Amino acid sequence: MTELLKNPLTLWLRWLLTCAYYGLKYFAKGVSIEYMAEISNTRFEGNNKVYKYARLRDVELGKYSYISRGTQAYHAQVGRFTCIGPEVVIGPGEHPVRNYVSSHPAFYSTLAQAGITFSDQDYVEEIPHTSIGHNVWIGTRAVVRAGVRIGDGAVIAAGAVVVSDVEPYTIVGGVPAKLIRPRFEPSELEVIQQTDWWNWSEEKLRANTPLFRDTSAFVKQFSKS
Repeated sequence: MTELLKNPLTLWLRWLLTCAYYGLKYFAKGVSIEYMAEISNTRFEGNNKVYKYARLRDVELGKYSYISRGTQAYHAQVGRFTCIGPEVVIGPGEHPVRNYVSSHPAFYSTLAQAGITFSDQDYVEEIPHTSIGHNVWIGTRAVVRAGVRIGDGAVIAAGAVVVSDVEPYTIVGGVPAKLIRPRFEPSELEVIQQTDWWNWSEEKLRANTPLFRDTSAFVKQFSKS
């Protein structure tokens, strides 16, 4: 039975059924799912794309956000206009390292990850909920620890390992990820945050698109409002 489930034809059929299910469910919302993406219990707000070989489980994906090739995301909420690069891992399972003699889940989980468990119940929340804000960019092969909160407008450098919350509109990188610098000056940031532009209508976004390529012009325009 196990070999049957791993058969390339079986995997292809499962992907085809996944595409059919989400294609029908989000028919009018511009959702695109590429070849062999694995998706389960995922909700799309619209105008989303999931690239080849990505895996999403228990994910909410905000409008205009996309998931690049080979990325994995588990038990996460992702805001609007968020860009998640290739081979990123979001919300991998947690293992306890304090007060536990062994970090093996056979002693604290009933999921039997190795085919057996000695635990009578689940003692650890293995995949805490991860929150990723609007207008976030996560670079290639970054890892975001389960339970972390990433603020609006943050940038996660390629290869970073994020183990704690990230403040809005900051750039972080490294292992573990640390602050590199803020994205904007305080006066600019105040105006940008007040606009809540990710909630604008498509018409307003189109009308103001040139301003998104010029921070000074954007701030000048909307500091009057």
